[in-house]
Amino acid sequence: MWLSKQISSEPRKSVSASGKVTGARGEKVIVQGLDEYRGLPLIAPWGIEYFPPNGAKILALTGDGACLGTILEGSALEPGELRLFSLGGAEILLKNTGEVLINGQSFPKQEAT
Repeated sequence: MWLSKQISSEPRKSVSASGKVTGARGEKVIVQGLDEYRGLPLIAPWGIEYFPPNGAKILALTGDGACLGTILEGSALEPGELRLFSLGGAEILLKNTGEVLINGQSFPKQEAT
């Protein structure tokens, strides 16, 4: 009983934080949130490489010190769709209909023969 009260009364440390990218050091980013986090490595699924621009809002693991990814707001994607884009405006959109849009050009789904 005493032990459970002690554990529950201790303040919990957050293992994640959000902030904005303020710079880079090599392949790692510097993020300013409530605290500043320097040298965070970027985490992404295998086969995807990214580097967030300055000002991008990110989510980081503070305990291990890693950037989990960017936080996007106002997405118009339907559940199940995927969009790859760059700061320069290049874009690939995979639609639920099977259609692929590359920089606005449509490539319809090819039916199986």
